[in-house]
Amino acid sequence: MFRILLLNIIFSGIIVLLLPTLLAANKSPELKIIAIVLSKTCPLPDGPDMTIDSPDSILKSMSNPDCPKHGEIQLIQTAIVNQGTLPKQVGVEIKIKVDGQELEKKRYRKVYSIQSHDTARVLHEIKMENTGRYQISVRIWDAHFKRILLNTTTGDERYFFIASPQDVEVAKTQLASGVRVSGKRIISPLRFDPPDLRWESVQVLPKHALRGEKLRLRLNLMNVGGDIVKDIATKVQYFNVKQPMRKSVIAMPITSVMAPGEIITFDLEYILPDDQLLGKYQIIAIVDPDNEIEELKENNNIAKSNVIKLSDIKLLLPTDKFSFEENGLFLFQWDSLAFSEFKIQVGVDEKFEDAGSYFDLPQGNRWIADKELVPLAGELPGMAMGLMRAKEKNQLFWRVIGRQASGRQAISGIYSFSIAPASSDSS
Repeated sequence: MFRILLLNIIFSGIIVLLLPTLLAANKSPELKIIAIVLSKTCPLPDGPDMTIDSPDSILKSMSNPDCPKHGEIQLIQTAIVNQGTLPKQVGVEIKIKVDGQELEKKRYRKVYSIQSHDTARVLHEIKMENTGRYQISVRIWDAHFKRILLNTTTGDERYFFIASPQDVEVAKTQLASGVRVSGKRIISPLRFDPPDLRWESVQVLPKHALRGEKLRLRLNLMNVGGDIVKDIATKVQYFNVKQPMRKSVIAMPITSVMAPGEIITFDLEYILPDDQLLGKYQIIAIVDPDNEIEELKENNNIAKSNVIKLSDIKLLLPTDKFSFEENGLFLFQWDSLAFSEFKIQVGVDEKFEDAGSYFDLPQGNRWIADKELVPLAGELPGMAMGLMRAKEKNQLFWRVIGRQASGRQAISGIYSFSIAPASSDSS
């Protein structure tokens, strides 16, 4: 019984002796740790799932010259303020932990005398020979390092991470596979297929355009991928099919955002320049022309339109290979924006090279301002059928010649037509 009582007295005495030390730690109002400053530190992670040792942070730290790296020197600076009215002599300790284990060989301890309302600045240099998560904290002791006066407040410690070569390889693998590590749990985030942009259609009207006529373009762009895409650049050009490398820009529409499955329609209008060569043209549309968007497929960003024929005179009626009835109405129609006077030529020579194989309507030096003509019966079918019998041909061709007031002329393309003889019993 006496021994038990003696043990209780001894234990109570120990508590009484330690109580001032326990109460004094973190409760020295006259002393204050201002801050802990590191010479090398990475920018704070900028994502909710990122920490200083997350895969993203590790890889960024390897390319950022401001981040601490294995084998380099880290300079630690702290400051202690004496807010009291009397000078104080204190012991300052800088503690270094890596992955929770204190590195005693890198610990710093020194006694400082701090005058009233003065600040002591402490510098400590360490070589970062260990890899892992570093924790830097400061502790203030009495001058004999027997009693703790002040600790770094929780949350004010400084942290940084030194990646090993294995850490870097693991981070690369995790990012490539879409895996993130949080503590000891492996989290695989929800992933979508990349966007995939392609043209559903590129349409141009009219298919036969006159010089000076307005082209109407409708282009439908689709996102057939699995994710949204922003700031989509496109380029719409035209080119002569005989000169496919010489492209000219029509427009460069931009779309701010496209959701998966969304279709964006571009309605454009364009007039080809007056000095453009006559012939056949195509429209080519390109999405993401500078290849700045990561897509599921990169080889489906280009589409071409139907072929557009550009001319000064457009033949309308009769259409190519049309057949007239001998006793029916013969009507010729055409269109032009560049010419004001016209005449048509009808013949059996496909190239209109033999002057004896075709005739003009109206005949002689006459021209008409209209863009249609109904020949006299003696001209069609009369002259035409006589020409076919004389040349032993059964097919006719027609074209239009246009003339400006200046005297400049142009010739249209050539269409063929035929005349079906009237039956012998027709009235």
